[in-house]
Amino acid sequence: MMHITRIGTTPRRRAPLRGGPTMEVLVDGDRSDNVAMVQVWIPPGGGLPEHDHGPSEIVLVHLSGSIELRQGTMRHRLAPGAVAHIPMGERVSLSNPGKETATMMIVASPPEFVTRLARWPAA
Repeated sequence: MMHITRIGTTPRRRAPLRGGPTMEVLVDGDRSDNVAMVQVWIPPGGGLPEHDHGPSEIVLVHLSGSIELRQGTMRHRLAPGAVAHIPMGERVSLSNPGKETATMMIVASPPEFVTRLARWPAA
């Protein structure tokens, strides 16, 4: 079944850590979908420590601001328009070294990773 959602119409959630991102679930994967999608905002100087995405593969689409994606000792400075595929089991961290909020879309398949994010407290 097709789902249509508009950004700004679902609750925002905040990562339970200082400088953590906020996110909004756009496609939750709760209806037997094979994918889920979230929009994520990372404040200047904020980010997420090293983590994996459980059983989900991730496609990250960088929309605006500055994002540094770290994978082990490799650092990737992403420019708006960059797309990164993060395979299942890959450990990464994200940070925003810029002076403005960074925005990205994340697609997860299967959706279990987004299910974890949806447990973050309301923003």
